[in-house]
Amino acid sequence: MDGSDDDRSAVEWAVRLAQHVHTSIRLVHALPDVAKWFDAAVLIAGDRLESELRRVGKKILDDAALIVRDLDAEIEVECSITGGAATDLIETVSANSRLLILGGSRTGPLRDLIFGHSIIELVNAAVCPVLVWRKSRDESADPTRPIVVGIDGSQPSRRALAAAFDLARTFGTDLVAVHVGAVEDADELDYGTSVDRPHQRDAERKWLHDIVDPYTSEYPSVPVEVRAVGASVARELGTMSAAAQVIAVGSRGRGRLSSAILGSVSQSLIHRAQCPVLVVP
Repeated sequence: MDGSDDDRSAVEWAVRLAQHVHTSIRLVHALPDVAKWFDAAVLIAGDRLESELRRVGKKILDDAALIVRDLDAEIEVECSITGGAATDLIETVSANSRLLILGGSRTGPLRDLIFGHSIIELVNAAVCPVLVWRKSRDESADPTRPIVVGIDGSQPSRRALAAAFDLARTFGTDLVAVHVGAVEDADELDYGTSVDRPHQRDAERKWLHDIVDPYTSEYPSVPVEVRAVGASVARELGTMSAAAQVIAVGSRGRGRLSSAILGSVSQSLIHRAQCPVLVVP
């Protein structure tokens, strides 16, 4: 957390979720590495600098805790501030968390390069689902907007589907399951002898229903819409994020590097989506 307006929005959303699932909230702030980010001249007063950074961090946490208590005094709140590598903190915290929310996440490929801090690295370090907070542009938007989930047939995307169903049930809203582009041969989708567009879309919708439908018996209260569209995956999901409450994706899609790095679609949405992005490992 960094005390930004985005942090406040993220905390308010976390309170809403905690109220629904009856859980506690842990607020965490990571101190910057003084030795890494400041030169020798600054480090002459390194102890005073670290003390000031800790003071600022504590105020950020205290302000966030006050938001929680103002919204719901019954929710248990724990605050912690720590030094060391942010990725180590994320890995430790996520190991004992149901969901990790990254607030203060103003980010972009160029900004990450300049400041040496990549939110992609933080998401990669987590072992539980991560909600990267991106404030919705439309502040008056309906809070019952749907949960949108992108599906490509990979195991992470199927886990994202389960998480999306869970969120949709929790918030009492619709779920939109989306497949974008052609399904790969590995999915064993039968296009028949023709690959004309209408036939392709019908085949993809059937394939998508085969993945989605088994969840409907477990989540009978969740209205579901299934869409198969042909376009750039990141562009299509990014466009849909403008009308979504949360957009969910698996952390890794298909590809030779998929087991090593965050998927390109996930990365694109983290930087450009118009709503919070749920990344499920």
